[in-house]
Amino acid sequence: MTAEVVVMNRLGVALASDSAASVLVGGRTKLYHADKLFMLSNVRPVAVMVYNSSSLLQVPWETIVKSFRKELGDVAYDTLEEYAAALIAYLNRSHGMFPEDVQKVMFLHTLGVLFKEIDRDVRRDALEKYFADGADDGHNALREAAEPCIARVFEEWDASPDLDAATFPSTTAMTFATRLSGEINRLISENFSYLGASEVQSLTRLARLVIQKQKMVTDTYSGLVLAGFGEKQFFPVLQSYKVGGVFEGHLKYVLEETLRVDVDHPAVIKPFAQSVTVEAFLYGVNPQLYLDFAKAVLETVLGLPDEIIDGFPGAGKKRKEAYRATVANVATDAAADLVDQFQDLLKARHYEPVLASIAHLPKNELAHVASTLVNLSSFQKRVSMIEDETVGGPVDVAVITKGDGFIWVDRKHYFKPELNTHFFRNRQATMPRPAPGDAE
Repeated sequence: MTAEVVVMNRLGVALASDSAASVLVGGRTKLYHADKLFMLSNVRPVAVMVYNSSSLLQVPWETIVKSFRKELGDVAYDTLEEYAAALIAYLNRSHGMFPEDVQKVMFLHTLGVLFKEIDRDVRRDALEKYFADGADDGHNALREAAEPCIARVFEEWDASPDLDAATFPSTTAMTFATRLSGEINRLISENFSYLGASEVQSLTRLARLVIQKQKMVTDTYSGLVLAGFGEKQFFPVLQSYKVGGVFEGHLKYVLEETLRVDVDHPAVIKPFAQSVTVEAFLYGVNPQLYLDFAKAVLETVLGLPDEIIDGFPGAGKKRKEAYRATVANVATDAAADLVDQFQDLLKARHYEPVLASIAHLPKNELAHVASTLVNLSSFQKRVSMIEDETVGGPVDVAVITKGDGFIWVDRKHYFKPELNTHFFRNRQATMPRPAPGDAE
């Protein structure tokens, strides 16, 4: 997994990424070091970070980014958004990089991951039902648990918006899934030997939704974070995408959000991938703890009217019900107001003061903040006894400003620079030369 942070103010943008990369080998998880932060252009002030899956259809993102960077050359765009659009267009036309047979293999892999998740949930629910009800037939327990579980997953995917038809034709999912119907049925048989006909049909339809919907299978998509300046942008911009595969030569991608520094928003702090520790620092409370607290508050406040009214001496059932109808709305509003007040307090006492400080930081401090937040995530994972140590390794840090462009602050090398002077000579030789009269 990954921890990445982007910190921006009017002066520039700092990006920091850990190096941990987990790979499942023979049922065991192995951790390696990987590069996740790259210059998107050799000469323009733009960068890209990658999280979750480190490859697209088995092609490493490092290879993709550097190939795109070579094609881009010294081309300049007016906006960061145009650099992102150019990268997406490059992926869509790179048919040789993503051949048809690999598209099929990776789709079936993605579908297999989703089916295994569903089967795991079905078996968990069936086991609970088996012991709770004293059932004497485990196979029937599986079938009974499968129907609502599969229906729930199908509804989640069906509720997700379709991909933009302008960039991902609406017929793609049907064409692609129909061609692979035999392999899809085989996957269903391998993962679900206990299903009835209606559940099999739902899973077959689900396979099409995996292609056409914006929703992504959690462990298989790639996250892309682009940040920097276009030629006509004087404050930094950030765009984040999710990329979920290639189908019939069409890239499945979703623009997650665009964040800008401007007059009204002088600073931005945005974590990606494993963000819990950074959010706890920013808001003063662990996000999961906050949700648990909010749930407890709602349950307590909404339950109070019943406890109080039931204790009224001499009140009949009809009168108590009338009291409940009157008090229920008041209790609901009070509970919601209490949660909102707590959320506002967290923002006022923690988040906003940090953001106000970020707005005035110099370049080196921007880098320090981004690096520290990633290291904090790594430290938290290291000392936790209930979480896997999935963040760690050297932290790569870069700062991008309008005037200086992309500057590495900390960067790991897989080689010793002093033994590879040719690498830097060759790199310098391929850099575009400034036009006569341009500033060096």
